[in-house]
Amino acid sequence: MITNPRLAVLYVTDVERTRDFLTRTLGFELAADVPYGDGRRWVEVRPPHAHTCVALAAVEPALLEVLHARAGRMTHGWFDCDDLDATCADLRARGVEFVVEPQEAPWRAGSRWAQIAGSDGHLYGLTERGR
Repeated sequence: MITNPRLAVLYVTDVERTRDFLTRTLGFELAADVPYGDGRRWVEVRPPHAHTCVALAAVEPALLEVLHARAGRMTHGWFDCDDLDATCADLRARGVEFVVEPQEAPWRAGSRWAQIAGSDGHLYGLTERGR
C-alpha cells in the first residue's frame, strides 16, 4: 500500500542557490547533500517535520526554459501552511517577493492561497493546511 509521496523533483540551473533559498529563506531542512559522480550532488530539502522531500535536479538553462514553457513555472511547488497570513508575514520580513498576495482561491470554496517567487524563475504556491 502506498502511504505517502516520498519525493518531488524540482529542476533548477543552480542547485546551491535554490538549496539556499529553500533552506535559508523559506526555512526548509536539508535532508541530504551527497556528492555522486562527475562533480554532481544529490540534494534533498523538506519543510520542517515533513515526510516528503524536494530533490533538486540540475539542468541546463535552455532545458529549464523549455520545461517552464511547456509545464508552467508553478508546476512543482505547492506548499501547505498552518497559518497562511503568519507565514506570509514571516516570508515578507525575510524579503521574499510576492506575486499573488494572500486571497481566496477560486478553485476551492473556503480555501486561501498566495504565490511567491523563487530562484530560477520558479513560482511557489502557498495554501492554508486543511483548506
